[in-house]
Amino acid sequence: MNFLYYLSCIGNPNIFTKIYILRRNLIYIFNNIQCHFDIIVNLYETDKESYNLIETLLSKLKFINNKFIYVKKGILSEVFLSNKYNKYIFKYDYILFILDDIEIENLDINEIIRVKKKYNLEIISPKVINSTHQQWNSLCGNILTINNFLEVYCLLMNPYECIKFFSLHTIKNKWMWGADLIFGHFNIKVGSYYKYTVIHRLNSNSNKIDARICMNEYLDKYSLSQECLWNKYNYSKETINLDKLE
Repeated sequence: MNFLYYLSCIGNPNIFTKIYILRRNLIYIFNNIQCHFDIIVNLYETDKESYNLIETLLSKLKFINNKFIYVKKGILSEVFLSNKYNKYIFKYDYILFILDDIEIENLDINEIIRVKKKYNLEIISPKVINSTHQQWNSLCGNILTINNFLEVYCLLMNPYECIKFFSLHTIKNKWMWGADLIFGHFNIKVGSYYKYTVIHRLNSNSNKIDARICMNEYLDKYSLSQECLWNKYNYSKETINLDKLE
């Protein structure tokens, strides 16, 4: 499998904790898929120390074939949407899009791919412990939900789906608030697989006032609002107990 670990952002605060999480995640992925893979890093710190920390770590991990580190001051979509290395995405079979404070606890990439294919999902996420909307992650076990909403923490996609996912975002909506609410509106089939878990380790550093203003402008572009989406859609459209089917 030609696999890409896409780190959507990394930087301060808590850079050393995030480096630890990154190292642990990469080793976990390698042990799970048992093959070398590539990484794209979006580094939003322009100081040499941060770059050197990333470069040194990745150079020590011999199972990383190619490392592409993109440096740009900014916040989330301001950085990853402008990444010049995004042109390489079509080289890969699958991409794991992940935030810098998400630590893998239990993940089987091949099993998630199998479920994704079987249920024709464009995007699949494991259960996210300590997510913003805890009620979205109240399930556990071998359960799959087909969703209208999906929090953007750790997403598995193929390259075409990844580019489609990027197209949903705008540079102006830099905190990405509201993007988790629009999948059902655009008939994008997404799901959460509760058998596998990742942990959101750090509290959000978002400027909540700025993030909400950006979200409202972003949704207004589609003639939507947070309230109308909450009222029109439930989180999940279908809940499937895979133990009963497989």
